[in-house]
Amino acid sequence: MAYGTNVSTPFLVEYRRRLNLTESATVAIFVFYVVGIIAALLLAGPMSDRFGRRPIVLPMTALSGIASLVMIVGRDEFVWLLFGRFLLGVVSGAVLGVGTAWLLELYGPGEEQRAAVRITLVTYAGFGIGPVISALMFWLVPSPLVFAFAVHAAASLAVIGLMLRVPETHPADAGQRIRVSLGVPPAARQAFVVVIVPAAIWVFGFPSAGFALFPVLVGDSIGVSDVGVAAAAGALTAWSGLLSRPLVVRIGPRAALPLGMAMGTAGYIVGTVAFAADLWPLVLIAAPLLGAASGTIMVACLSLIGVMADDARRGSLTSSFYLMAYPGMAMPLLITTLADLSSTSGVLIGVSVVAAGCSLVVLAASRRDIVGA
Repeated sequence: MAYGTNVSTPFLVEYRRRLNLTESATVAIFVFYVVGIIAALLLAGPMSDRFGRRPIVLPMTALSGIASLVMIVGRDEFVWLLFGRFLLGVVSGAVLGVGTAWLLELYGPGEEQRAAVRITLVTYAGFGIGPVISALMFWLVPSPLVFAFAVHAAASLAVIGLMLRVPETHPADAGQRIRVSLGVPPAARQAFVVVIVPAAIWVFGFPSAGFALFPVLVGDSIGVSDVGVAAAAGALTAWSGLLSRPLVVRIGPRAALPLGMAMGTAGYIVGTVAFAADLWPLVLIAAPLLGAASGTIMVACLSLIGVMADDARRGSLTSSFYLMAYPGMAMPLLITTLADLSSTSGVLIGVSVVAAGCSLVVLAASRRDIVGA
């Protein structure tokens, strides 16, 4: 699922050329994915609390393969391209939100941090593989905008057989109502508001800049292959998320969370300098900072959420976390839209200031033992 998310990332500049898209329209390809995610997260968690994890995850995995086939049609039609990204968002939201609850339950009580690390490693490995494979296909195979998505569609269908072997951890509960709910237990509300909420949006607000914003902004100044630079930035961002494991294991999630926020803020500052000074190589320095920040924040937040959650509403709570995190994927579109009213450099500086402010809020909250992790 994570692999399919980034299959199209290196192709953004190619779609822009092929379909004669504006900068905002190019970023919208990425953002429609977020719209689909939000739509799925509102209901996928509560539905899995009612019907179980498997009845949600398996059909959505099959739909992921279908979505990639739609992306093939979208290589020549912008509307179909947006629809394909929307479908990929729907399945990603459902599988990541419910799948996280499923894995937390498989590991069991007391293993929240271990489970969170595994979830993040697998997710970011998938994020990182996508751009690399797509870039290689772009250079080595005919019709890469077809072949790359056909490979993902086949992989999505093949993995369903493996999923059938995973035991169900949350049997269907006929007494559980399907309703939109954050799933936050009353005892954990304060911790959720002051620790999770200020950090959640940056889980993807940071790496989306590395994937889809800074490579596009500096595209005109790149003297080498812009597809190659976009692929490198995407891969560096994703693979750097794997650096979160030793950090969180060593110092714990409560201490790692503000450190992750600080790394992401630094990444935005470096990316802003890259754009303002036409120094595109700095994008490849910003990318690992943004990726490492994202991975650290995700592991820390999922570890803390694992402690907060109760069994009856775990699916709702994990989906709520992703619901707050994924609007960060729209950060590139927000920045380019606001830049039309002001200046790109000014908006980037403003976003960096907001990120720094959130970092301070999380730092202050993390010093108080209100989570117990």
